[in-house]
Amino acid sequence: MLAARYASIRHISSSASLLHRSVAIREGNIYRSFATTDTNINEEAEQFHHAQSFVKHRFEPPDLECADPDQPRWKSKAKVISAEDFENRPRAGFGDEFDSLYDARVVVSWLDEKMAKSIYGEYCTLMEGMQKSEAVTSHEYVVHVIAQKYNIRAARVAAVVALQHEEEQIRAKGEVELFDDVQAYVDKKAKEHIKAAYEHYEEVAPGVFTEQPYTDLKDFSSKMTPVDDVHDIDTLYKKTQEKELIKAQEAMDKRMYTVDVDEDKKATSMSSKCKTLVDNANNNIEKFGDRYNKRWKYVAHIIDSKEEKRALATLRQGKKSKTKPNTIVSEGDLVRPGTLAEEKQVAWGRWKLRNNSVEYTLRDTKRAWVDKVSKGKHEGWGKINSNS
Repeated sequence: MLAARYASIRHISSSASLLHRSVAIREGNIYRSFATTDTNINEEAEQFHHAQSFVKHRFEPPDLECADPDQPRWKSKAKVISAEDFENRPRAGFGDEFDSLYDARVVVSWLDEKMAKSIYGEYCTLMEGMQKSEAVTSHEYVVHVIAQKYNIRAARVAAVVALQHEEEQIRAKGEVELFDDVQAYVDKKAKEHIKAAYEHYEEVAPGVFTEQPYTDLKDFSSKMTPVDDVHDIDTLYKKTQEKELIKAQEAMDKRMYTVDVDEDKKATSMSSKCKTLVDNANNNIEKFGDRYNKRWKYVAHIIDSKEEKRALATLRQGKKSKTKPNTIVSEGDLVRPGTLAEEKQVAWGRWKLRNNSVEYTLRDTKRAWVDKVSKGKHEGWGKINSNS
């Protein structure tokens, strides 16, 4: 009963379909740019260089009027009212419903099992190819590459990958039966419902999974600026859009991606004063090393009150403040910086990854991948028929 229910709802919140793009995956170079419709971006792709050497793909910024940086560009064949007209629509009327999907700025689509498996297959191929050619991997980067190909959110790709990873592990263990025929039936009925809805309104269906059109627009000033008649308003508006597009593209080009590391081995950062404290403790083992039981591991958070005051003053000025974790561990007679894994186990640690939904969603999948690369545990990651 539980397995049947699980099979019927597992793809309601995260499903996708292939848009009209292409990718060439070659041994030794798997990051040939996906075909895009932006001519300016394609022309500059050859001159694109990123601070992280493994970044080979240039990403498209969202539509200029969209305030959400993770919203993909609108490229669906389904027609909807523009975001500006939707925002300025009359708020009072004789009805409490929109007359059509077009007026409601709504798209009805479905991500089926076939496309979910396709996304997961590309994820596995890209990860293995990146490890082979670059000797370094980044789940965050790979997810964004796949998201742009399918023109969906990176967070949705991460959800699909995490779900498929769990399903592969369930199949490998054989403890729970997955009813693929139930999922196929759900996919079929969902597509029939979508087709009937668009036929009812005599509109064109999207045909593939499409993210909902954005309604969160950038804040625009209501202040009126007088412009002399000698200026061509259309030309000025066009030049302004070009500048905004260049600025948005530069922001995308400078984006840094989290590199996959073994959290059991990667040490956290320390300030210079904290490092001096650790060195003094290790150089005076007779003085500092005998007061701890060697059976246990002790963790401490070193706080510099002067640095805390400076950081607080910086935040009050509206500026960003960078502070070191300063997490140290005493194990036996050795004092050392704590690892990322150890830091996440303490109250002050950065255990939630609050600002990165992709990393948080893929935390189990990423851990399985790192175990495969660094510890040789092949059975915990990838497709069950491709593990070796």
